[in-house]
Amino acid sequence: MAHSITLAHDPTCPWCWIGLFQAKRLREEFDVEIDWVGYELWPAELPRPASSSVPEGETKRPPTPSRMELAYAAQGMDAPTAERPKGIVIHNALQVFELAKRHGVADEVVERVYRAFWEEGQDVSQPEILATLTAGLLDEAEMRAFIEEQRFRADIVPFDDEAYARGVYNVPTFVIDGVKYAEQPYSVLARAVKAWIG
Repeated sequence: MAHSITLAHDPTCPWCWIGLFQAKRLREEFDVEIDWVGYELWPAELPRPASSSVPEGETKRPPTPSRMELAYAAQGMDAPTAERPKGIVIHNALQVFELAKRHGVADEVVERVYRAFWEEGQDVSQPEILATLTAGLLDEAEMRAFIEEQRFRADIVPFDDEAYARGVYNVPTFVIDGVKYAEQPYSVLARAVKAWIG
């Protein structure tokens, strides 16, 4: 029986874009399975923060890399350049991921949705776009019914309180042999998997 790693994720999170490729590499290198669990960063009922601006006088500082830029560099990745939709409610896509898990095609569906959002700037919250992205993998009528009826609502963990109660404060969080690893470089994840599976 294959070892399974739980991965708490939200496809609109830039750290999870990195996590997608980390998960793929773990699958290829260690033959593990990934259990994609949706942790919705911005459920509809959670108020969004106001946008921040650069304080006056700060524009003269020499540029320094952000945590996100350093994370991309550590993974040997370039930051995506596609203009992405802002403020989308990702719940529909997370529901589709749950359906894909039940049909054994989660890895393929998750990657298609992530790539559509990060590389093409598509609004992956829309059922029409999700239908196109899952063509050949999921039945469209079934997918639309599951979205409409919110059948997997209980399987999606909303931030903040419920996620925190489960010990997830950041996405992606990989759960490897019962230990949580949040926003870690691949080397840390690989070491943990190697120690676990021998």
